Amino acid sequence: MLERVKRYIQSPVFLFILWMGVALFCSLSLMPKGTYSNYVIFSQSFWHAISSSPLYIEYFHEQKDLFLYGISFTALISTFALLPRPLGMVLWCLANSGLLYYAVSKLNLKRWQFAVVILVSVNDVFTAVLSQQYGMGITAMIIFSYVLIEKEKDFWSALMIVFGTMTKLYGIVGLAFFLFSKHKMKLVGGLVFWAVIVFLLPMLYASPEYVVHSYKEWFDVLVYKNGLNQFSINQNISLLGMLHRITGASFSDLWIIVPGMILFALPYLRVRQYGNESFRFLFLSSALLFMVLFSTGTETYGYLTAMIAVGIWYVKTPTQATTPGLNLFLLIFCILLTSLSTTDLFPRFIRMDYVKPYALKALPCTLIWLKIVWEQLTQNFVRSSEKDRNVLTKQ
Repeated sequence: MLERVKRYIQSPVFLFILWMGVALFCSLSLMPKGTYSNYVIFSQSFWHAISSSPLYIEYFHEQKDLFLYGISFTALISTFALLPRPLGMVLWCLANSGLLYYAVSKLNLKRWQFAVVILVSVNDVFTAVLSQQYGMGITAMIIFSYVLIEKEKDFWSALMIVFGTMTKLYGIVGLAFFLFSKHKMKLVGGLVFWAVIVFLLPMLYASPEYVVHSYKEWFDVLVYKNGLNQFSINQNISLLGMLHRITGASFSDLWIIVPGMILFALPYLRVRQYGNESFRFLFLSSALLFMVLFSTGTETYGYLTAMIAVGIWYVKTPTQATTPGLNLFLLIFCILLTSLSTTDLFPRFIRMDYVKPYALKALPCTLIWLKIVWEQLTQNFVRSSEKDRNVLTKQ
């Protein structure tokens, strides 16, 4: 009986229905209320672009916030913007959710490993879809950039990196896997080629002058928004925000970001470990967590990316034979405080008096990220992989 339940839960059909079912339910729940302001911002950007209207000013009669993406994003949203708004919103949410699910499914994970990653992160699909966020698509592109380098399809990996970067900057995280490429010149050539193509893409429906000016304005609005994020309780839910709020101190984020970048980069020195897949998987997990933990723009919905990273770490860590108890504790701690703390399953007074004011969602992910870096710096992945594979298959 237990084995039948286990097989059912690990079934790709069950996992797909669960993931997309959550996305469909959440997106449909937005329709009666018309509460999908983020999608309105996204879809209106296309109409602003084709009319050569400024992209980065406040349109209070249309939307409640600023548009914060590159002008190339308007090409991506165009198909959805042409549809009736409620239908476009639902399809937009399903497309982003489906793309992320597909990206995770393309990772070289065993059936049970894939199931763990999906089950650990599916709760956060709810929050991401309610916000109609493009972050799901960006996370998918970063994962695809890793997958395509693994499959030696570097030219297409370059497309994922470039398009992600030129629409929402975070796509640049895909460059973290550059040193693992076996065809670095092909990857560089692809980056140059796709940068030109994606840069010119909006010129199919907007003037060259307008496109160039929009890219310049994008940089200015991101600098402006970064300054606002540092003081918003609903944003900067990151390691940066957590340290600022707990200490009450005002200091430059560079005091945290620079040491973080050094820690992230140190494992690159272990060149002999590059050939081990688990080592590379931990770099994927570390990169995704770094993107969430060291950004002032991190909001609650961004933790879908973090939970996927945590799931990947848990099934690929080489320390299941040496620290299984600690690994399981960190996973459960992360599920409780990072994922469930925004739901009604979590005591409201803890959520409102501690978790939200002090950005404590970032705490478990920070501890796991530090453990990942420690593992990358200390473990012999080549020697550990076979032993840990045996331990995990028995669980």
